[in-house]
Amino acid sequence: MKKILLGSSALLAATVLGTAAQAGGLPTGSASNAGTTSHAASGASAGGINVSVGGVVDFTTAFVDQDQDAGQRDFKAVNDVEIHIKAEGTADNGLRYGAVVELEADVDGAANNEGNNADKTYLFLESDSGRLELGNNAGAEATLKVDASTIARATGGIDGEYHHFVDLHAGGADYVITPDLPSQAAFGAREDATKLTYYTPRYSGLQFGVSYTPDQGDSGSSVALSGDANGDQENVFGLGLNYTADYDGVGVQASLTGEFAEAELAGTEDLAAWAAGVVVDFQGFSLAASYGDWADSDLAVGTVNDDQNFWTLGAAWENGPYGASVTYLDSERGDNDFNNIVVGADYALAPGLTPYVEVSFFDADTAGAVNDNTGSVVLIGAELHF
Repeated sequence: MKKILLGSSALLAATVLGTAAQAGGLPTGSASNAGTTSHAASGASAGGINVSVGGVVDFTTAFVDQDQDAGQRDFKAVNDVEIHIKAEGTADNGLRYGAVVELEADVDGAANNEGNNADKTYLFLESDSGRLELGNNAGAEATLKVDASTIARATGGIDGEYHHFVDLHAGGADYVITPDLPSQAAFGAREDATKLTYYTPRYSGLQFGVSYTPDQGDSGSSVALSGDANGDQENVFGLGLNYTADYDGVGVQASLTGEFAEAELAGTEDLAAWAAGVVVDFQGFSLAASYGDWADSDLAVGTVNDDQNFWTLGAAWENGPYGASVTYLDSERGDNDFNNIVVGADYALAPGLTPYVEVSFFDADTAGAVNDNTGSVVLIGAELHF
């Protein structure tokens, strides 16, 4: 099995490297820009490699009202800062290559519970045969997905920042709170675990991507001697199929994604999850919907109530610098039910500067109702991309 995986990886690299390509843009929907939101950059160059630096500063104030507050403050102010560094060059045969490093630059060193000084770090190779990414980045199943959060404004609606300010794990309860497959929903190291990802070019609106992660618990260089029974999933394959088209002014986006892996512990179910979504837009208005099913992924073997799924709906409007959206997520995970409706709006005040406001109304119910949490979160802030 391991020899097959190594051989497949080598073949993949050879395919990309072996094509003398013209330097084109990134394959539409690829992970190369996922999370890399810098728009301007310095233009340093060393040995034919151009280095650009950008980033984002996001200041947010939060007004929180929740049943399970655990003594938390009702008002908070948060600053989230990232520095994005990108190095890229083009070989004589047209091969594009480079690296992306996204650094956490917050004063406490633990923005959004990241706990590390870097978020994403990876190499990339790109030709007419597609794009290969090697390192710590989101997988194809995340970058090619489409759901209601795709059209959300402000911090991202149902996939935004509200959950950092509320207690959704009172008494050990666990919910599906974002429209993601299990690896991405876990946040932290699992979503950006060390992996190999390949994206095809986009043909007739279609693009396919596949990622391979040896171990969800491996990230960076400190895991060189890590074991193969850390309690998570191994040999993780993330798959994504994305379609975009325009039909007489009506834009359509659609996706089908999946994750499949082997549990490292005998008492844990393997990972097998999928999702499908669609977005339709016309003259500044957008509608979106999606459905995802985790099956019994990551649950203890023999769990009786093993339903794990979610669905989303959304609508958005954009007119010049103004934008607004309403997105909704409904999910179940065993005996735990969760729903959230989010209204958000933003305004492009100046190049790179976007003030926003977002209101979330959530309801988290678990068996027995002892640890239920219902409430609202109002976020008011501004984001500067540079």
